[in-house]
Amino acid sequence: SSYPRPGEIPSTTSLFASAWLKELDLSAAPTILPTKRGHSECPSNPDPTICHWTCSNCALTDVVACPDPSTWGLTFNGGPSSTATPELLDVLKGNNLKATFFLVGGSVVENPDLVRRQAAEGHHLASLTWSQTPLTTLTNAEIVVEVRWTEKAIEEATGQKVRYIRPPNGDVDNRVRFVLKKLGYTIVDWSGEDFDTKDLDVVMKEKTVDEVVSRFKKTLTAYTNPTILPTQGFITLAHDISPETITITKELVLLGIQSGLKIQSVASCL
Repeated sequence: SSYPRPGEIPSTTSLFASAWLKELDLSAAPTILPTKRGHSECPSNPDPTICHWTCSNCALTDVVACPDPSTWGLTFNGGPSSTATPELLDVLKGNNLKATFFLVGGSVVENPDLVRRQAAEGHHLASLTWSQTPLTTLTNAEIVVEVRWTEKAIEEATGQKVRYIRPPNGDVDNRVRFVLKKLGYTIVDWSGEDFDTKDLDVVMKEKTVDEVVSRFKKTLTAYTNPTILPTQGFITLAHDISPETITITKELVLLGIQSGLKIQSVASCL
């Protein structure tokens, strides 16, 4: 009951927040101003010293791929969700696969049994922050509470302390990186536009399941082309937030298995 409301940016002045902020020295954080919330256009000449991943494809030390060729880091954002996660766990279990789940703090508090099941079945638990607010729009203190509340929720549900994080929407720059590293996290993005499964386009009714699957099939065909040997594996972006996203995952996983790819969690592929 002491948790913030799901979906809301937590207070930075609560007793927990004050204790968390007191533990950290953020005085050397880059003086990059927060971006405007809801303002998603990138500048025409992005400042390279900011190193914004979404706008400049600048990743620095973020993890964007699995090192070994033919290895697929399977990841899911946005859960746990009572309408999607149980079925997804059944699919993964049926294929003897493990994945990385980037969990939303507020949803963890609402579905602790699902998170316990994910942990018990050997999946890799990681953070997508408390409210999924794009992190470059937040102050340093807000980033800290978003991350720490999520960490606390996952630890209280499972006993596990998470150490990997995906910035919501892949929204990360050098200021956000500094704060997340101070908090002890490894940042995980994904392997660029081609490896975003676009499953959300189906949820938004912008594409059909068939269109999304056929697009990803092209990506896999190009990746497994025997004349161009890949130098590293890849990490995909997918979601476990609605039944449609699970329908897509079933098909994509099958394509991966048929292509002879080694599908695993990001923690395993690193």
